[in-house]
Amino acid sequence: MPRITSRSWTAEQIKLLCALVDSGVSAVRASVVLKRPRLAVQNKARELGRPFADSRQVRAMRLAREADARR
Repeated sequence: MPRITSRSWTAEQIKLLCALVDSGVSAVRASVVLKRPRLAVQNKARELGRPFADSRQVRAMRLAREADARR
């Protein structure tokens, strides 16, 4: 039987989630910051109309930032 838990999202957590999505972090990193499961973070972001970028896009953006930093 699956475990059902529900923790409400606070306004502060929602603001942080939106900031993380806007800054281009992955859902995995956001889940670590928010201390919530990855799927919960992805679903909440989608509910808010701010879905995470595709994992390939996130990786490409990160690699581009690192390349710029090396120059």
